[in-house]
Amino acid sequence: MAERRMQITADNETRRAHYSNLALISHRKEEFVIDFLFVDPQAASADQGRAILTSRVALNPGHLKRLYQAIGENIQRYEKNFGNIVLPPTLK
Repeated sequence: MAERRMQITADNETRRAHYSNLALISHRKEEFVIDFLFVDPQAASADQGRAILTSRVALNPGHLKRLYQAIGENIQRYEKNFGNIVLPPTLK
């Protein structure tokens, strides 16, 4: 398969990164929706959890699977260069 190149442009607002420390994924037959959220660790407590939606991305199933594969490949490269990513204990 020939390598495909494209030039990507964006305005300043679109180029700004959104930080997320929680993601929720939902789906139906036609699409997956990923909600990226920010939970402020200083404001959140066990009885009063609040999250701010920072971004929402909707993807068709095929595109999500390609993204899943690309993320896996990038995690492998990251761990090869920087060491294993250690996950914290599962939250309940």
